[in-house]
Amino acid sequence: MVLIHLSDGTVMLYDCNVTRENEVEVLTYLGQAMGTKRAIDIFINSHRDSDHMRGIRQVHAYFPVRLVWDSGVVGTTPYSTEYQQYMDLRRQVGFREVKARKYGTYGDTMVRVMNSKDTDYPDANAQSLVLKVEYRGSSLLLAGDADYRPWKEKILPLYGERVKSSILLAAHHGSITFFDDPSDEKYYFTKHVRAIEPDMAIVSVGPNVHGLPDSEAIDLYARYSRGSKQGNKVFRTDRQGNIKLLLKGRGAWSLSPSQ
Repeated sequence: MVLIHLSDGTVMLYDCNVTRENEVEVLTYLGQAMGTKRAIDIFINSHRDSDHMRGIRQVHAYFPVRLVWDSGVVGTTPYSTEYQQYMDLRRQVGFREVKARKYGTYGDTMVRVMNSKDTDYPDANAQSLVLKVEYRGSSLLLAGDADYRPWKEKILPLYGERVKSSILLAAHHGSITFFDDPSDEKYYFTKHVRAIEPDMAIVSVGPNVHGLPDSEAIDLYARYSRGSKQGNKVFRTDRQGNIKLLLKGRGAWSLSPSQ
């Protein structure tokens, strides 16, 4: 879950994973982080997997969602309770199926959609919404669960150096799929992360049965991140807890863990 305050006052929530175990903690944190504003202007569902929409009904009960963005791709869990609750909310508040290669401006902030629905990719993860939030020369790139393919075949050829970002929210909870190109048995695909050239990568991950984050992926994020002034290259939510990022402009930023 990423709560985003834009410079014109717009509030976005990128993905949602509220469980029985973390519900009180998450809702309490959202209440503190929302400040005086009590509504979420846009809920952005990167893709319709349960762990990216779970608990949105509970969030909506406390912080009403005004609009939903997603790619329009069905996803992998259409018969789950989480999916049905998400689709109910989507119909109730209204939705927008956002397209790749589009952007919107919100005061001094620009939000670019770099990846979305694409019939070239049967896998829903590869059609995740990949967003770049830009503020006066500082930026955050949200990679969703997209693997190497859309980056190699679509995003990099189109955007080139414009993918460069101050902070990278690592793909798919630190999965190696971001780097693992099966056609190359010798080397991992790293052209995208070298172009992004983040100061730091943040891995959003909690307890799971998939062995995430992948240790090789963590090593690659660390290898291709430039590092903060303190020498940090990778933060993980399972170790650093809730993390606050402030984009200050001109490439400057601050990260505060354990919020």
